[in-house]
Formats: sequence, C-alpha cells, structure tokens
Amino acid sequence: MTKPKVVVFDLYDTLLHDIKFDFNSVLLYLHEEILSKDIDKFEFLNYAATYWKELYDSRDKDNIEVAFDEELLDFKNKYGFREEFPMEEILLNCALKMNSVELFEDTIFILEYLNKLGIPVYLLSNAIFKKEVMKKIINRYDLEKYFENIHFSADYKLRKPHKDLFKVIFEDIKKDNDSIENSQIYFIGDNFEADVKGAANFGFTPIFINRSNNKYINDKGFIEIEALSDLMQIII
Repeated sequence: MTKPKVVVFDLYDTLLHDIKFDFNSVLLYLHEEILSKDIDKFEFLNYAATYWKELYDSRDKDNIEVAFDEELLDFKNKYGFREEFPMEEILLNCALKMNSVELFEDTIFILEYLNKLGIPVYLLSNAIFKKEVMKKIINRYDLEKYFENIHFSADYKLRKPHKDLFKVIFEDIKKDNDSIENSQIYFIGDNFEADVKGAANFGFTPIFINRSNNKYINDKGFIEIEALSDLMQIII
C-alpha cells in the first residue's frame, strides 16, 4: 500500500464529534433577536421551511452546497434587521447554535503525531458556513495551526462527493508538491458516500473511520479504522 505524503481530514464526526444539530434554534434566534420586531414568527418559519428547506434537501441529490450567508442575506432583504448587526457576528452565532460539538479524545494526539512525522495535513469539509466563520469554530479548539490549509464546501458551492471539490484540495496540495500522486493523499472521513467513495473516485486513498462499527456499509473493502489513533498503525 502506498504510504501517505499528505493527509486530508473531514471535520464533523471525524475530528469533531457532532453531538447535536438543531437548525430550528437558529431560526428562533434570528426571529427573537435579529429580524425586525413586527415579523410574524409562523410566517417566517414557514418561509424558511419551504423555500430554503427545498434547497437544503436537494443538496444530497446534486451535490450543490447552499451557503448560509446567502440565506441570511435573503432574510435581511425580506424581513429587515432590527439593528445593523455585523453579519460576521450573526453568522458565527448561528453556527454555534446550529451544531453542538466537542473534540474526539484522540484528535489532538493524531494531529500532533502527523506533525512530528512531517506529514502535511489539510482539511476538507462539507459545511454551510464559509471559511471565515469555520475558522472561528475550529479555533475554539485551537485546530487551525495543524493544517496547511482548510477548505469548506460553502466557499465553492459544491459538496463532497462532487469531484470538483476534491480537485480543489488536490490543486492546493500540488502547489507545495507538484510531483505528488493522487494515491499518496490519504483522505479520512466518517461519511461513506461523501468521504470514502468520493475520495476513492478521485483517486485518493480513502480511510473510513467507522466508530459505530457498522459491519455492512463498507462493501468495497476500503481501509477502515474505529478511532483516529488507529491511523498510527496504517501510516508508519
């Protein structure tokens, strides 16, 4: 098996445990604290649950990402803000309310380990928030320093497993190592369709982190681990 020259990680449920996802709490926050005071709550929630939900639901079919900043701007144009709140502040608050996360216990350990080996590390994650917001999220855990670069689907309007999103990270990696081959890039993720099969279809070496020990999903025989620390036995 080809040894890695670069390792790329997914974020949610790979490096960060996504404990809870709650989109409704974001909508309630916007209605109660941000949007004009005279906006009917049920009319607003109904609008969000129809027009925008349809866009979100179609993402897994066409792998086109919906960026939340566009949704927020639409809400602002349609309903108005009660004050001129900075968009960056609102977006961060929405991101924090939407996802409750925590570090997996071996996340820092494996990132430090790769750093000691001198293996460059990148991040490529599906997320409806763009890089500037996501940087603030991951830096709550002091993670950005471990990565050569970080990429999020909202910045490119594409979602994994779309090949063009893997092409983005590949071209970024080749800026520092023009001779690198696809198979020398290991991609580690928890989503079998988006991360594992998506990476494999692009020619990367995928590693499926299967913490739930699902014995039936990996029907292609890809490399499989149950914890990030298991990477030590694969990389050395």
